[in-house]
Amino acid sequence: MASPAATSTQRKEQIKLAMTAAREQTLWLLSQVPEDFLKKRVHSFYSPIGWHFGHIGRTEEFWIVCEALKLPCIDEHYTFLFGDLPENPKDNRVNLPSREEIIEYLTRVRSVVFDLLDRSDLSSTDRFLEDGYAWEFALQHECQHQETICELMQLIVKEGCRVAGGGQTDHVQPLPPQSAIPNTQYLAIPHSSFIMGSDDLHGYDNEKRAHEVAMASFELACCPVTAAEWLGFMVDGGYRRPEHWTSEGWDWRTGEEASMPEYWMEADGGYVYQGPRGLRSIQPDEPVSCISWYEADAFARWAGARLPTEEEWECARQGMGQGCFGMTNWAPEPVASHEPNAFGLYDMAGNVWEWTSSAFLPYPGFEAFPYDGYSKDHMKGLHKVCRGGSWATSSRILRSSFRNWYVPNYRQGFLGLRLAK
Repeated sequence: MASPAATSTQRKEQIKLAMTAAREQTLWLLSQVPEDFLKKRVHSFYSPIGWHFGHIGRTEEFWIVCEALKLPCIDEHYTFLFGDLPENPKDNRVNLPSREEIIEYLTRVRSVVFDLLDRSDLSSTDRFLEDGYAWEFALQHECQHQETICELMQLIVKEGCRVAGGGQTDHVQPLPPQSAIPNTQYLAIPHSSFIMGSDDLHGYDNEKRAHEVAMASFELACCPVTAAEWLGFMVDGGYRRPEHWTSEGWDWRTGEEASMPEYWMEADGGYVYQGPRGLRSIQPDEPVSCISWYEADAFARWAGARLPTEEEWECARQGMGQGCFGMTNWAPEPVASHEPNAFGLYDMAGNVWEWTSSAFLPYPGFEAFPYDGYSKDHMKGLHKVCRGGSWATSSRILRSSFRNWYVPNYRQGFLGLRLAK
């Protein structure tokens, strides 16, 4: 059996390796951002893309250096500039340093936090130090912001600028309109009790506490809704028929003048996709993505189905049913490209996030940690839960208890749906 010292050393090396690999991905993403867009806001929901890179370093600095070790911050100016603070509104975040200075800041912070890791006692009962909690928190935060950066790269492409390394568009084939009623295969999930959530030390506060949930039987589609099925909704007038929409959803649709998913565009009598690396073809059997909750709910009504609850979704997640993830493909893969889970369900982890019907609310025994702003401040019933992860989600957070959430009108993320009955 390894000695406690050896175990601590091994754990520290695990943390370093994981943080180093994530940082390599972050710096590669930074190299893809066009200079003209580094400091430019491209959507009211977001800070400039360059701010997100600095914010990754600031989070490491604040939670490891200042909160875990109670030391002075490394750089007061950057701690403020890259902080998500009311005193630092998003319009102020365009006043960013250069790309090179952001990289230097990330490097400087990383050197300090690794040095502090070497000198810290991970067997401590301090909540920030135990098993490297603060370092793991910073790592998962970096992975989440990598996906946000991919979303921002998509917005940059929509602005008409090709990102560095963007794909060639010569062979993009538009997906022609087609009328198709969903030929959905539903699988029966029997009534049961299961443990929802997690007590894992490194899980986020909103995943806690683990608690038993009694489930009635229900049916869940074996695959997410595909692009071809979504075209059927469009051809059948789904965006023009208010009977499929809630009144709030219809107000959103008319105000937004929505007629297709966010990054679809018409071309040569069909549709193509404006992805984070440029225009690409839409495969008919890829999951539809970049739709709002209002759109997902309207489609489900049109299809004579509904969105699953969050409890149903997690109950059915057993055995993963993995799709693509970790930015290996830069687009979702056709549904059912990988092995199904124990229930026969495909793509329950990766490919696209899936909207549920549930509001983002606390579990029994919830305690905000390490601060209110991550979860608690959003638990007012205004956000809807998404589950499962996307092609851009890191394996670090591709766990069955992970909860994502957005307001119902948000459609800039890699968001799709799966039907339930």
